[in-house]
Amino acid sequence: MKKRLYVLSIDAMVSEDIEFMKTLPNLGPIVRNASYVKDIISVYPTLTYTIHASMLTGVYPDRHHVSNNEYFVPGVSPAPWYFDSKVFDGDVDNLLAAAKRAGYTTASISWPVTGNIKADYLLPEVWDWDDDSPKNMYRTFVKYGASEEFLNEFWENYGTHLKGLSSPYFHYLAHGATLSAIRNHRPEVILEHLSMVDHARHRHGVFADEVYKQAYFLIDLMFGATMDALKEQGVYDDTMIVITSDHGQTPVTKLVSPNLLFIRDGLVRLNKDGTLKDYDAFFSSAAHSVQVYLKDPSDKALERKVRDFLQKYKDDERIGIETIYTKDEVKRKYRLDGGFSFVLEGADGISFSNKLSGPLYYDADNSDYKYSVATHGHEPEKGPKPAFILYGPGIKKNVLMDRCNIVDEAPTLAALLGVELQNADGKVLKEFLE
Repeated sequence: MKKRLYVLSIDAMVSEDIEFMKTLPNLGPIVRNASYVKDIISVYPTLTYTIHASMLTGVYPDRHHVSNNEYFVPGVSPAPWYFDSKVFDGDVDNLLAAAKRAGYTTASISWPVTGNIKADYLLPEVWDWDDDSPKNMYRTFVKYGASEEFLNEFWENYGTHLKGLSSPYFHYLAHGATLSAIRNHRPEVILEHLSMVDHARHRHGVFADEVYKQAYFLIDLMFGATMDALKEQGVYDDTMIVITSDHGQTPVTKLVSPNLLFIRDGLVRLNKDGTLKDYDAFFSSAAHSVQVYLKDPSDKALERKVRDFLQKYKDDERIGIETIYTKDEVKRKYRLDGGFSFVLEGADGISFSNKLSGPLYYDADNSDYKYSVATHGHEPEKGPKPAFILYGPGIKKNVLMDRCNIVDEAPTLAALLGVELQNADGKVLKEFLE
């Protein structure tokens, strides 16, 4: 009998949550009897799209090319996100492609960076900032590879009420798509990403009561419905169940708008209406870290000038810069590469904005994941860390591991299916395989 795999990524789930998860009616029976890695060392920056690309491909950002949640488009806010899998397609393998080569049917539901990826049943995580009406959202899903036939199966119940990432939250639609895929098509490999724990932590704090009383109870109900659907189709006992995550979060005590420093020093120039006119160097936020782009990266004199400015800013403790990495340094240490020339890690409690006006420092306003009372984007060694939880046929029971790298997940999942992920940076965690 062919193996089956269901992977649930609970965005911002951390190992400190495991004991609470054990108490829940649906997650509890799985987590209490599972094997797991307590702390996953993620990739840098610890942002959802950068990490989920690594979770899918088993490679570091210098190979999958997703260096941030958003593309660098100076002066545009919000900037376009890395929705489309074309950013790494052809350069690296991915779990869905490996499964397809082995003859598995696949579903990918709300998994970041899967637009136009090759899956039998696809609902990519995409949206349109300019028009989040249900009609345009439907078109956007189709644009990024969802088939109209699959969308129509659940759209009337879920999609017609959708408005961007809210009213109701995008994950209601994702849940409906997962149930539809299981009940109507029984795919053998299912990837699903749900973000309500991440939303709750951003808005209320890392370990706020709302995270557990609201977000996790909702996750548990949805997980229970998914398990019931697998049982209804007679495939639950044959399904390997994996629950994992991308990053933790840490508190924000102060927000900093570093482009105001570049404006002051003449490196960023504005129009009379406050919009961007031109720049020599520009800060692009990754929340707890920030990437610095030069308009002409080959200009060594400009690079020296900017480095001197950055050091001056670092010497001012109010700015909240902990570490300055050059492009080469951050690639050597974290396998992060991109068009930037520097990466700055924020000090504890600091998050960075892209704003071109207003105060240099201000309090969190929860208007964006970067500007919330808790966030991520920091170095992967910091703060609470995600866990990797495995349960089901072909998986050893009650094996505990202290630590692994996030790039080990995709090769391990491929091995559970009996397939090989080509040229991965990570390794198979053989300790979990029967």
